Amino acid sequence: MVKVHPFSALRFNSELPINSLIAPPYDVIPKEEREKYLGMHPYNITHLTLGDSLPVNYEEIKELFLKWINSQVLITESPGFYLYKQEFQWGDRYEYNYGLIVLLELEPLGENILPHEHTFSGPKLDRLELLRKLRANLEPIWGIYEDKDSILRSIWREVEKEKPIIKAHGWDYRIHTVWKLNKDNYVNLIENFFLDKKVLIADGHHRYEASWLYYEESKDTNAKYIMMLMTDLYDPGIKLLPTHRILKNNIGIEINAFRKYFDLYLEDNKIENLDLSFKPNNPYIYYAVDNKIFKLVPKADYIKENKEHSELWWILPTTILHKGVWEGLLGKTENELQEKGVIRFSHDIKEVKSLLYSSDYKSAFVLPSIPIEIVYTLAVNRERLPQKSTYFYPKPVSGLILWRMNG
Repeated sequence: MVKVHPFSALRFNSELPINSLIAPPYDVIPKEEREKYLGMHPYNITHLTLGDSLPVNYEEIKELFLKWINSQVLITESPGFYLYKQEFQWGDRYEYNYGLIVLLELEPLGENILPHEHTFSGPKLDRLELLRKLRANLEPIWGIYEDKDSILRSIWREVEKEKPIIKAHGWDYRIHTVWKLNKDNYVNLIENFFLDKKVLIADGHHRYEASWLYYEESKDTNAKYIMMLMTDLYDPGIKLLPTHRILKNNIGIEINAFRKYFDLYLEDNKIENLDLSFKPNNPYIYYAVDNKIFKLVPKADYIKENKEHSELWWILPTTILHKGVWEGLLGKTENELQEKGVIRFSHDIKEVKSLLYSSDYKSAFVLPSIPIEIVYTLAVNRERLPQKSTYFYPKPVSGLILWRMNG
């Protein structure tokens, strides 16, 4: 049973320049851009999500957080749900999506709240320590639910007619609008709607697990919640981007060696024109090297070594890469390659092309995207995807809605 509740949000005082206070989620800001966001404004949200000091000084962040509250930099809203609309550039057109920011009651993962990727101890402990100090959520995690009948979307159309409480224009030309929903009929409908749903964690696995750890160690009923942005699985404004791998060398595999697990086909297309659609009946990935592009189609017997996962899991592009190339041909994991500093990740095929033309990178694996419905199906079946299989876009911006625990 998924239980969601309205809550009293913290948000920036409307007299402040909100456009300068928002930032990307803490875990997608590259190290080289950290100072850029910290320097945008003394009240930019990154002063809390990342902190001013390295290594992170959690006590310093706590003092700053309390200072902002006491000086009315952050103000408290009356209880409600919060409708969030993002408008963003996609190719040559503008698109948009909707989400509802709620307070989600925590429960063990797997039954109703569905993870789709594995977590690591470092990021989890970082967010746990921040929770211990602040007793607050500085940014929502992101969840996906099914609403085939568009029950909630009919509410969004009505709420959009009202005056928003926040409107922000981001550094990347995205427009962010927030409305508060506190009418009893809306609140009751929303609470009841989610009771029989399953929610996929699109983004925020580490923060969810950190929140559960904090609740278990504190035994504080006020800590049994997490702020989550809920988005409909069928919202056309949600994109799931592939993560391509670019390598600093040719990884030591001769082209013919791929034939152990793959049938090889030389591609005529340029890298930016490759077909990146997911084909369950004909799975594949691409390998670009020496100004050539090879389509790698796994042989039927490549999956016979291990049957602990479903056939659908085995034909994912990232599974093909991890099991067929990294582990099958190289005898290494992707983490080991990362530790050696020879691999870079990108969601942008144009960036992949640019890097391959540089002197620093020699080859790349270009992966098709995975449909969101496939990720949801695997999560319902309790199958977690290989590392860096998904990149949901556009990410909810940080700095619009925060939540502070009572007590």
